[in-house]
Amino acid sequence: MKYATTFALLTFCFCCLLTACGKPSDNIIIGGRSGAVNIHLGLDDGRVTLHAQDAPSATINANGDLQVNQQPVTTNAGERELLKSYYENATMIRTDAIATGKAGAAVGVQALKSVANRLANGDPDQIKQDVDAKAQVVKAEAFKICRDLSNTKTAQDQLAAQLPAFKPYGNIISADSVSDCEKDQKD
Repeated sequence: MKYATTFALLTFCFCCLLTACGKPSDNIIIGGRSGAVNIHLGLDDGRVTLHAQDAPSATINANGDLQVNQQPVTTNAGERELLKSYYENATMIRTDAIATGKAGAAVGVQALKSVANRLANGDPDQIKQDVDAKAQVVKAEAFKICRDLSNTKTAQDQLAAQLPAFKPYGNIISADSVSDCEKDQKD
């Protein structure tokens, strides 16, 4: 039973390693479901793509250009800056998720080494302590994802209030998503 936790951690780290091997052009989906319709944002081809219930897809690029249903939306300088912020923070979610995956993979490698060394030396009680120390790095990286999610939510809320064309996408990231992420990091 003592090694079940170690096995679960190794499995998790292997999954993180697979995540960390993604290419920058991979489509990453952040969000969930509401009823039978997906509500999410995707990161692909240098764009953030927004999907919301009862609304056409919208895209934002790094320059802060917004398109709804493949049609450009006219924005003022302040709205464009908010769109740039939304784009930057949404793409940072992906960047920090990859860093978290890589840190998780490193923990997996460390766990394997610790298991081998500690079992060979007759000191299995130290395995958990070795792995827990390295797992703090993963926790710190994962907290960055929560920060990115919160920053994206802030930009989303401001855009929904200021830019009528963005209003249908104002619930993609919920306050619960941000607070759940932060709560999970504290546990």
